[in-house]
Amino acid sequence: MPEPLISARGLNRHYGAVQALVDVDLDVHAGEVVSIIGPSGSGKSTLIRCLNGLEIPTSGTITIDGQPIGLRDHRAWTRIRPDVGMVFQDYTLFPHLTVLRNMTLAPVRRGRASRAEAEANAMELLAKVGLADKAHVHPAELSGGQQQRVAIVRALAMKPKVLLFDEPTSALDPETIRDVLEVMQQLAREGMTMVVVTHEIGFAGEVGSRLVFMERGRIVEEGPPRQLLERPASRRLADFLAHLIRH
Repeated sequence: MPEPLISARGLNRHYGAVQALVDVDLDVHAGEVVSIIGPSGSGKSTLIRCLNGLEIPTSGTITIDGQPIGLRDHRAWTRIRPDVGMVFQDYTLFPHLTVLRNMTLAPVRRGRASRAEAEANAMELLAKVGLADKAHVHPAELSGGQQQRVAIVRALAMKPKVLLFDEPTSALDPETIRDVLEVMQQLAREGMTMVVVTHEIGFAGEVGSRLVFMERGRIVEEGPPRQLLERPASRRLADFLAHLIRH
């Protein structure tokens, strides 16, 4: 098997007396869609934020595309972060910029494209998600689902090697969740490497190539999604899934 695109070993993260991650090991290979599920406070978001340096683990090691990253080496994180895109639950679009400017700002400033190249790529990506006609409006003029689709293609505009999603549908109403999940499904079909923190069990079961269940900062189970969802090995995962079904 080829070397993983992302490899984390022994990650621990403390916030004072609270330990959010406990000796977490995780590999993500190119082309995988790794879905991370678990109850609130289980460390899911902390884990993926550690994978692109938004959170600094207390201890452990992270290797990205074969390159070990010093946990407190801010220059290394700045250098590698464009290859590890992040999509948040609250969109994080700049409200004073148009959709097009939101998408072209980072590629131009980071020297990944000229303004003309960045704009052409942005328009192509917006067309891909059905939003080419929204290029010159501001985020406030978009629905939540539209803003999240823009956030996804804004991350894609940097041409990352992997995309991290932190509960991308949790702030959306049921009608717009489907539109965002369809975009993510299309990315999966195209081979985009993704790590997705989600409560969308259907997405995790159908699209994910691997499922990770976390509890109290630890990875309790991981494996093929259908296997874990239909035949969980731990009582804790079985209880968690039963709770989701009841609600």
